[in-house]
Amino acid sequence: MEQGVVMSKRAVLMMTFGSPEEITYEGVAEFFTNIRRGVRPEPHEIQSLYDNYVRIGGTPLQRITREEVNLVASALGEQASVYFANKFSRPFITDVIEEMENDGIEECLCLILEPHYSYYSVMGYEKFLDSEQIRFQIIKEWYQEPSLLHYWADEIRNILDQIRDDSYKVIFSAHSVPVLALDFGDPYINQIYDNTRLIVEILGLEEDQYTNTWQSESDIGIPWIKPDVLEYLRDEKEHPDHYIFVPIAFISEHIEVLFDNDVECKELCHELGVAYHRPPMPNSDSRLIKALLSTIQSHIDGDYRYYQPQLETFDEFEAPSNTGKILEEAEDIQIPDFVKKLIAKKGRENVKMPYLVKKMLEKKYGKKYD
Repeated sequence: MEQGVVMSKRAVLMMTFGSPEEITYEGVAEFFTNIRRGVRPEPHEIQSLYDNYVRIGGTPLQRITREEVNLVASALGEQASVYFANKFSRPFITDVIEEMENDGIEECLCLILEPHYSYYSVMGYEKFLDSEQIRFQIIKEWYQEPSLLHYWADEIRNILDQIRDDSYKVIFSAHSVPVLALDFGDPYINQIYDNTRLIVEILGLEEDQYTNTWQSESDIGIPWIKPDVLEYLRDEKEHPDHYIFVPIAFISEHIEVLFDNDVECKELCHELGVAYHRPPMPNSDSRLIKALLSTIQSHIDGDYRYYQPQLETFDEFEAPSNTGKILEEAEDIQIPDFVKKLIAKKGRENVKMPYLVKKMLEKKYGKKYD
């Protein structure tokens, strides 16, 4: 009996990005404004995103995620209570933390439904983990889970079996990140390449049978990692009979798969005279649930601690107030060319460097920059 009481104070919080709460112009505007941290986008930006949602008939992300959450909850039983929150739509993370506090939760294992760690994805969830009552443990990445790797390998193999002797290329795509993230130590890009390698090894693909591209970049005025998947397709001089698109940074169907892949990539393939394929997303498939349960079990008895997001995370887009001292010591840090050109043009003191740079330098030199 006592063990049951202790266990009930432990929770698993499963989190995803969020979706518009209704597919209306204002519903999309509210969601987009949350993503932009309270700054309402321009009307043409809202209209474009709204049109994309209408084109795909809305988004199933919330329904699919709740199915995943329910399956995990029933498998865990009394081992832990399972909660669900979104980063940019209701139920918001802060509201769910308050609910957990009211339920007497003391330890919370955080599982973000994005398998790779990036400052531009997972860290965005960490910013909301604020509680004086609850100790947290954050699962940073879980893309290496064998069940998930075999899911992708099996589904790609199903397509290859249909293609038979025709020529093909498997295009592994992942959500792009700003160039600065890589220059200053974000592990994401290496994890995407590693994830690709692990799947390719299971399938036994040759080097010329697959490639990596990036997708779904946002127009926020800074350079993103290339090649963009659409640019890659347009730049290729010769095309195979089939392209197989594998969006390995995602696990569920949502707009970045249903529109960016199934509309934009598919239409371009049609234009190029190439057959378009995409394996089904893991969604609530038993192999994904097995991967989620496996990663939960490997962490659930680990270390929990009080979390201070204001000290342990940083604003990955914001420029610091003081840049001069940082840039003086940045000589041996790889600065992107576009930043060097800005410095040459405007002078050191006038170039605002993203906060991310400041934090990376602090990590490297072991001192604070204010």
